[in-house]
Amino acid sequence: NFNAQALSNTAWAFATAGYEAPELFNAISAEAVRRRLGNFTEQNLSNTAWAFATAGHEAPELFHAISAEAVRRRLGGFNEQALSNTAWAFATAGHEAPQLFDAISAEAVRRRLCGFKEQELSNAAWAFATAGHEAPELFNAISAEAVRRRLDGFNLQHLCNTAWAFATVDHPSPELFNAISAQALRRGLENFNAQALSNTAWAFATAG
Repeated sequence: NFNAQALSNTAWAFATAGYEAPELFNAISAEAVRRRLGNFTEQNLSNTAWAFATAGHEAPELFHAISAEAVRRRLGGFNEQALSNTAWAFATAGHEAPQLFDAISAEAVRRRLCGFKEQELSNAAWAFATAGHEAPELFNAISAEAVRRRLDGFNLQHLCNTAWAFATVDHPSPELFNAISAQALRRGLENFNAQALSNTAWAFATAG
């Protein structure tokens, strides 16, 4: 008797709480796939993918179905957070979905990223780099938008992840790296944890 919203919300709640429930996640996946996701809103699709990725619960059939349905809808109904979270979820789950990533990139570039929050910009870059999916137009757009905002809204983790992503995909962006460097020095490197310092140093060394 669970509708699409209830299925999505239940998965999201358990993932957010960090409560392991493999049988429940298996049941939600099976039921969602059985229904072919037709009644799932765009937010339901994104939240469900995010929940399964966050919980670390493998569900290849579900991710395949979400990808196919999202691409079929051309992502027009996805808001900026849903676009970013969906990319993050698929990258985190390690589920290859080249058509979906192409569609997310095209839609994000079409919107010129103006509605993306700083975390969403950083997460999108991280997701595409982690997935190993080339998207030069998207990375150009992220770089230009981040520099335009002067990175003021980026926290230290966003700065680190963005630098790591651009270095990982070998996308040249000297203006962005200069801006990240200036922000990191302004805020004080003592505020970076060891992992962030190491990743940032690696990114700058790799980017040259």
